[in-house]
Amino acid sequence: MIKTDLFSGRVYTTTGNIKTSSNGDTFVKTGDFWFGDKGQTIQETKDGLLNIGTGIRSTFGDPFMEDDDD
Repeated sequence: MIKTDLFSGRVYTTTGNIKTSSNGDTFVKTGDFWFGDKGQTIQETKDGLLNIGTGIRSTFGDPFMEDDDD
């Protein structure tokens, strides 16, 4: 599946339990969590996705984007 995030404009390609960002970041899904190659942890909740480190939710930002400088 290919998806462009509305907030960041990044394109994400998901194949099975692996998600790759257009900037090269890779995430692996285990259970309800996505673990990034730069230490990010994103949790799937009933309200969407939540970045545990930054507090960014998918309803108002791109939880897979660590910061604006990435």
